[in-house]
Amino acid sequence: MEDTFDMPIIPPVEEETSERGHNYSLEAERYVLGCVLLDSDAVVEVMHRIDHDDFYDPRHKAIMTAMEQIYERDEVVEYAKVWEELKKLKKENQVGGPEYIASILESVPSVANITSYVEIIEENSLIRRLMNFCDNTKREILAGKKNFKDLSLNADEQLQKIIERRKVINVQRIKHFTEKVIEMAEGAKLNESQLLGLDTGFVELNRATSGFQKGELIILAARPGIGKSALAMNIATYTARNTKANVAYFSLEMSNEQLAARILSSFSGIGFKKIRDGKITSKEMLQLTGAQAEVNKLNLYLDVECNTNLDDIRAKCTKLKREDKLDLIVVDYLQLVTDTRGGGSRQEEVSRVSRGLKKMARDFNCPVLALSQLSRDVEKRNLAASATAEDHEPGLSDLRESGSIEQDADVVLFLHRPKSKQSDSEVRKATNHRTVLIIAKNRQGEQTKIDLIFRGPQFTFREMNDADKEEPKETEIKE
Repeated sequence: MEDTFDMPIIPPVEEETSERGHNYSLEAERYVLGCVLLDSDAVVEVMHRIDHDDFYDPRHKAIMTAMEQIYERDEVVEYAKVWEELKKLKKENQVGGPEYIASILESVPSVANITSYVEIIEENSLIRRLMNFCDNTKREILAGKKNFKDLSLNADEQLQKIIERRKVINVQRIKHFTEKVIEMAEGAKLNESQLLGLDTGFVELNRATSGFQKGELIILAARPGIGKSALAMNIATYTARNTKANVAYFSLEMSNEQLAARILSSFSGIGFKKIRDGKITSKEMLQLTGAQAEVNKLNLYLDVECNTNLDDIRAKCTKLKREDKLDLIVVDYLQLVTDTRGGGSRQEEVSRVSRGLKKMARDFNCPVLALSQLSRDVEKRNLAASATAEDHEPGLSDLRESGSIEQDADVVLFLHRPKSKQSDSEVRKATNHRTVLIIAKNRQGEQTKIDLIFRGPQFTFREMNDADKEEPKETEIKE
């Protein structure tokens, strides 16, 4: 009898134990591949939910890669074509021959449970990606070549990519969506303000937009000195005070002290210049401290570093979102935000910033109000018409440096100061100024114009009433 003592018998590895330890399921992978070969209706769901990188077994990766190639050519995914495609890709040896593909076909009793098995593959793939992310992050930390800021930004970006892979939603019958519309309509009916979104503090703007909606990018554009920063500040402070909203305000043009001074001026009614110069009476000081107590209650978050990088803005908003402190994002202004990762021209960079802000609105499920400059064409047109009574309002084509701003935005607002009959000196001496808020684009509502009064010394806008229309007073106040 042959001695087999030095040839230890290796027990077979139980697949179930192995799968639990490595976060994969060979059964689910074989089942899904078999379903694709058996049922043409299963192909679309599989191809739009997972890809070859989601499979753990190298054989299954190769088979799925071949299936993807066939599907992209709009051909029927079947046994013979898969084998021929594997030979073209020089992966036939990797799968162990056509017999293995045949065994996959034979192992599928029914395609009824394909969705469940696709979800198993998807879940395991995400867990493996998360494990790799943790391992890579640990290696980078131990290497000591990056500071905390770079590590955290990179980690946030990579983690977001993993999360985004999970955002695959099955198609659903229209019944699901009509029920949501009815719920929305009933909610609006019960809501006294009749608003679906954030209350902006301006009745006519609310009426036209139903409030600033979650997931929307709102662009507010104007020429310098018209008051776009003041209007954005008014909206931010109103929503924070009257609706208890959490607002993240990124002022890239002004310091936080300047912004705080403007807010105190607006709340107290004391002119900004008087506060800045310290020329206020004892009574006004009491007003100012009273306004301070009110402002201090606002859930208004200002960027301490005032960093212009889009990744930094996103990282700060991510932190607020995780703490459930994010209902509105304000960026003043879009052209000052940088995104150098993709290179290219300034116009391409602005386009990436615009798309990035739109993506933030969707990802954080809150409105993003971004201020924007207008091109010099507006000033040229007004200068050319200075000798006439003609008044040129800004249009969508005047958005500066990128046509993608118009494309990405859900709502585009323009602030426009109509031509005055008064002389320049008379305009500068006045305390109020009529300004028109133009809703030039509104995906979910009407396009209209709203008359506002700008109280320059306090940087405050309000809607024009009948008394204002009789004898409007005007002023020229720089932002």
